[in-house]
Amino acid sequence: MQIPETDNIHFQHAFKTGYRLALEGKTMANMPSAVRRDFDMREYFQRGWEQGHQDVSEGLLNNAKTCWKCRFLWGAVMVLGGVATAYSIIYSYEKEQAQLAQQHQSERDQTTLKQPPTEEIKLSVLSPQQREDLQANLIEQANRPKPLPALTPVVDSPINIITAQLTTQIKDDKPIDELSSVVPKYIRILNFFTQIESTKSQIFYHRWRVNNQYLSTVPFTVESSQSIQISSQKMSSAWQGRWDIEILNAKHDIIYRKTFIYGRQQ
Repeated sequence: MQIPETDNIHFQHAFKTGYRLALEGKTMANMPSAVRRDFDMREYFQRGWEQGHQDVSEGLLNNAKTCWKCRFLWGAVMVLGGVATAYSIIYSYEKEQAQLAQQHQSERDQTTLKQPPTEEIKLSVLSPQQREDLQANLIEQANRPKPLPALTPVVDSPINIITAQLTTQIKDDKPIDELSSVVPKYIRILNFFTQIESTKSQIFYHRWRVNNQYLSTVPFTVESSQSIQISSQKMSSAWQGRWDIEILNAKHDIIYRKTFIYGRQQ
């Protein structure tokens, strides 16, 4: 609204009244009677009404024009707002799930702390000596070898085993004695003397087995037609029971087995 340049407040009032009635959509017939009786005031009223009517027309025209830029910006704002809302929902959900998992784990940890393991409860009532014995037994069980499978049958072989003798001592590449199938436990070293005849160079093994474990496997190479091989084993009273000394070929097939009892039968 552009008010005409006049210092007369009555003219200004008439102009503003006409402008306001035009904005309200009213016609010239609604002109106040005070304005209608004064020619000058009626002229200002009409000028205000015409300007108001013109402003209303221009405003409607501008509103009728499609603002594609505004629509694009508004659509972009709506899309970004939807993405932000979805991200906020997903973030809130994941955060809530993480908090629930953390709370559940914390409750489990607290429950575990409140309930000490059964082994600790048992150990707490043991004396120092009993506790040491228990720990020693546990270590022994952990180090104890797993039981071996049943003995593998001896296979037929073209290799000729001339001598396979258990003795306490070797002198000049010969055994000084031959032990029987029962060896006293005071004997602390055993020697297994073998003489093998082979037509070609081959690898052989002496394997010492006691109860449920292998103690040693000693390899040999037979270079000539007849070869002497000797393996030794230190004995212990803890290894009383059945012993088996086996001769294996290159394929680890058992071609000979000698069995004896050391000390007493377990």
